[in-house]
Amino acid sequence: MMLRMSVIEGVQAAQARLDAAVALGAVVCRDDQAALAQAAALDAEVPRRQLAGLAITIKDWIDVAGLACEGEALERTGRMPERDATAVARLRAAGAIVIAKTQPGAEHPIHGRCHHPLDAERTPGGSSSGEAALIGAGASLVGLGSDSGGSIRLPAAWCGVFGFKPSFGLVPNTGHFPRVGGRHDGRTVIGPLAASAADLLTIMSLICGPDGVDPDCVPVPLRAPSSVDPRGLRVAVVEEAAWAPAGSTRAAVQAAVSHLADLGCVIVDEPLPAHLDEALDITLRYWGRSALSGAAADRQLGDWDRFSGRFTRAAAGFDIIVGPVVADVAPVHRPLEGDDYVFTLPWSLTGWPAVSVPAGTDPATELPLAVQVAAPRWHDHVVLAAASWLGAWSVASKANAR
Repeated sequence: MMLRMSVIEGVQAAQARLDAAVALGAVVCRDDQAALAQAAALDAEVPRRQLAGLAITIKDWIDVAGLACEGEALERTGRMPERDATAVARLRAAGAIVIAKTQPGAEHPIHGRCHHPLDAERTPGGSSSGEAALIGAGASLVGLGSDSGGSIRLPAAWCGVFGFKPSFGLVPNTGHFPRVGGRHDGRTVIGPLAASAADLLTIMSLICGPDGVDPDCVPVPLRAPSSVDPRGLRVAVVEEAAWAPAGSTRAAVQAAVSHLADLGCVIVDEPLPAHLDEALDITLRYWGRSALSGAAADRQLGDWDRFSGRFTRAAAGFDIIVGPVVADVAPVHRPLEGDDYVFTLPWSLTGWPAVSVPAGTDPATELPLAVQVAAPRWHDHVVLAAASWLGAWSVASKANAR
């Protein structure tokens, strides 16, 4: 993230990359003159701030003062936030400059269609669609999305970028639109998408921690990923016959697990107990909760609590979990379904941190593959450490294959 040019020059270059990627349909709002004015102000500062001039993009469910945010609206509302979301404000305070708001869905009633960065006939996934597409195309280096059931991780996987879902309660949701909270939605988190694992850590180190507004954000420090030793780290693997992924995805997971073993990790002999069907069922009932009777809603919440509790107890037997993010590569444009998120849903229900890490390409289509790493709640540093190990391995493997 070190800039070797003036802040204005860096922002102009970032704006040019957005111009070149306009066909993606990933950008929904930008104010180039405002961004350049902020850049000029930063150029005049001595010393420079940590992120001075870093151009970032933000999903259009996260407030940025001065840029329209329509949220879930089906038609334009003209809603203009007067203040930044906490996560955005913290990045701006460190010197970052927001250059665009991005598409919050692959098919949007206001903004139209967002395309995959490598194949316009395919979907980038959702709902942090524009973020993943721009970063996958090299038009943005880093940005913020939000994840309720996989909305950062799934598009990150399909577009070949890094996408991190923090522990629920680590990053304030203040300024997410629509508003989310622990009683109404104990799954949604704001988190980064980036071109590298190192950039995930840089962003997370700035945006986590209470803000005195979000009652669900607690004072748990983000520990240093560099403190995590792979030697002896226990790795459980997601393997369920009923949800077998495509052969190339399975091979990518196996290769990632083998690399972790080479680093000294201990692979747990038994795969995790079957849990994917249950996670999907609980989530489908959650999505339809407004139509549930009181008794049915009570059962859904009880099942959710029991699911989360079982994994909390099961965590005594492992340190991280490795598995697919999605079953296969990005499909041609179609509506996304619950089944598409089956591998990401468990870690949303538990509130655990999870990351999508690029893991090569599918031999048949040359589209990105990915693996997912999850860990118990508040062990975000362990997930970020594993992302850095696997990210370096993926880059080295790609270079060796040339």
